[in-house]
Amino acid sequence: MKSRNSLVALALFSLLVLGTRPAPAADVKAPKVKKNQAYVAPGFASYGVITVGMAPVSSFDHVEENEKLFRQAVESGFGTMDGYRFQSMSYFIDEVRKGGVINQLAAIEKAGLAGLPSDTAAVDTVALKTNVQAVLFSRLSTWQRLVVDPNTRGQSFTQVGGDFALVSLKDGVVLWRGSFQEKGDGPYNDPSAGEATERDATGNSVAKQAQLEPPSFREVLEKLISRVSATLPKAPGPAAKPAP
Repeated sequence: MKSRNSLVALALFSLLVLGTRPAPAADVKAPKVKKNQAYVAPGFASYGVITVGMAPVSSFDHVEENEKLFRQAVESGFGTMDGYRFQSMSYFIDEVRKGGVINQLAAIEKAGLAGLPSDTAAVDTVALKTNVQAVLFSRLSTWQRLVVDPNTRGQSFTQVGGDFALVSLKDGVVLWRGSFQEKGDGPYNDPSAGEATERDATGNSVAKQAQLEPPSFREVLEKLISRVSATLPKAPGPAAKPAP
C-alpha cells in the first residue's frame, strides 16, 4: 500500500513539474517576414556585433557550380561592409572543424534560417571554439534562367533567390533574417516584329537568339546581395573617447 501511495505521489509530482515547464522550442513561432524584407531583432544594437563568421553556403539543389557563384557573391557583398569584420567561409569552417563543432553549427543553421532561437548548449559550444560574435548563414533557394525561342512571344529572364540569417553566439537569438529574390529581364521578343538575318545549320536565327539573352547569373547575384546587405543594420561605431 505504501509503495502504491509513493507511486501515486510521484506521478502527481511529475505532472506538477511538467505543467510548470516552459513550452518546448517547437512551439515557438518565428516572426513573419515578407519577401525582400528583413526582420531585425528589437535589441539588435545592444548585442554590439562586429565580428561575424560566414558559414558555408547551402542550397536545396546542391549544385556545386551554382553554390560557388553564390558564395563568391555573398563573400564579396558582405565582406566589404563598413564596421563589420567578416571571417571568410573557408577560414571560419576550418575553425569549426578544428573545434569539432560541425554538428552544432548545423543545428544552429537549421534553427536560424527557420527564424527560431538556437539551442543554447550548441551555441555555447560553437562560441567556445570560434572567435566571432555571430554567424551569417546563407542558403541558395532559387536559381532560374529562361531564354525564349526567337519564334516565341515572351521575355527571357534570370532569377536568383536566397535565405539569410544572422545568429548571435551569445544566446542563439536570430538578430536579422530574410528571404530575398532578384530578377533580371531580357528584351521582350515579338516574332512578328522582324526577321533575323543570320541562321545556324538547323535554321535557328543566331543573331536574334543572342539579343534575347537575359542578364548573367553573376549580374543578378550582384544586385541580389546588394539588396540583401543593405537591410543589415550598420555595425556599432567606435566608442566615444572621454573628454580630457
